[in-house]
Amino acid sequence: MTKLKLCSIMNWYDQQTRRTRRPRRIEEVQSAEIGFPIVWVLIGALSAMLIIGLVGLGALNILRRQAITPTPPTIANLAPTQPIADGGAAPIDPAASPTIPPVVTLPPTVTPVPSDTPIPQPPARISKNGFAIIINTDGSGVSLRGGPGTNNDRLGVVGEGDVVEVIDDYQVSENRDDAIEHPIWWHVKAPDGQDGWVSERFLQPSLTPKAKIQ
Repeated sequence: MTKLKLCSIMNWYDQQTRRTRRPRRIEEVQSAEIGFPIVWVLIGALSAMLIIGLVGLGALNILRRQAITPTPPTIANLAPTQPIADGGAAPIDPAASPTIPPVVTLPPTVTPVPSDTPIPQPPARISKNGFAIIINTDGSGVSLRGGPGTNNDRLGVVGEGDVVEVIDDYQVSENRDDAIEHPIWWHVKAPDGQDGWVSERFLQPSLTPKAKIQ
């Protein structure tokens, strides 16, 4: 009796389990059929996004290289470099070569050295229209006579160092006593304008005074 009950119970349990398992398998098969395409769609979408990202990154790198590559500057009046052939250098175009202006060297400026102004020298001898200075009077001056000789009247005195103008040629003394000491006399004009005769013994050739004697 117990064996029969046990068998019936087991049969009933087996039937129940079969009933409950069969729908789960169907659900699993249905879920598997439904889920399989979704996974592949997701994988395809991710692959497409990855490919698009790689292509965009490559294009971005190309654009960056083009932007960074420097463009050689263009120099005015300079021809582009020609390729060098095998076995020799490229010919140089003289028209394309820049012309360097010649260096102009200016001669040094020579500063003229001022020459020494020559010191005027007095004439060698007394002459008409010249000048003479009174000397040899020991500071007392010389007598201005009315004629060529000591025998003539004294018209005045010319101080030593004064310059007189010679207005006529010399003459021999009219006084025989003057033959040794005063043989020659000159007609002169004193600084005060008085004219008369002075022995050559007291005269020395001189330069023109700064102010001409009137």
